[in-house]
Amino acid sequence: MVAPDDCPSQADYIKYFDPAIAVMQTAEALERIAYELCVDSAAENIDYLEVRWAPRLHLRDGLSVEQVIEAVLRGLAAAPLEAVAIVSGMRQHRPEENLELAKTAGRFAGRGVVGFDLAGDEAHYPATPHRAAFEAAHAAGLHLTCHAGEAGEPSNVEEALDLGVERVAHGVIGARDPRIVERIRREGVVLDMCPTANFKCKAVAALPDHPLPRLVREGVRCTISTDSRTVAGTTLSQEFELMSRLGMSDDELERCNNVAYAARFG
Repeated sequence: MVAPDDCPSQADYIKYFDPAIAVMQTAEALERIAYELCVDSAAENIDYLEVRWAPRLHLRDGLSVEQVIEAVLRGLAAAPLEAVAIVSGMRQHRPEENLELAKTAGRFAGRGVVGFDLAGDEAHYPATPHRAAFEAAHAAGLHLTCHAGEAGEPSNVEEALDLGVERVAHGVIGARDPRIVERIRREGVVLDMCPTANFKCKAVAALPDHPLPRLVREGVRCTISTDSRTVAGTTLSQEFELMSRLGMSDDELERCNNVAYAARFG
């Protein structure tokens, strides 16, 4: 379940989620795994956690989307830290399916679900066809974010911005285009970057090439995250230590942490 460093692409990296998803098909498993993620995070002195996952990937054994969300929320509610949920649609799912997902997620607004997201294979599935889902989530009071900038062209990040998102998960490839970087900075959009996962997806050829230090120094609001502790094979502590080794100062790392608190959805 841990993706190797030599994944050729984001699409290949995503396949390493399949074994974990396969055992997360009952309410009991979802509740327990959500809770244990929080316990592991609290052991790192994390006191606030946003858990994003795609409920439609957990329907194989007959659960409904509502039951999946309820199970995860039960696990988060029992956590030894403050934990909230972001519901993700998948790019490869039909727009009408993600629209219905957004409406369902909206019914949990104020009850543990704080945001709506879109994830999946960027290179083959654009985000724009799912605009109606983002509009429905926003109308229900949910915050908006979108995975973009780990595959394909820099324009993928601008496509996410055009959906009205407050944060972009990753955004790495978009950093190659100064015009997009300036738009992100001007609009105050936050980039939630995951250096190890970004490298494993080949959004950067090597970890020293990661744009996070440069973006922080240019005034872009950035956070540091794990993407997936299991598939990326990392922890939040390790990600901060990695960026320290790559030349980010304590002040710059603290700035990322402060942005994370200021931009949180919960």
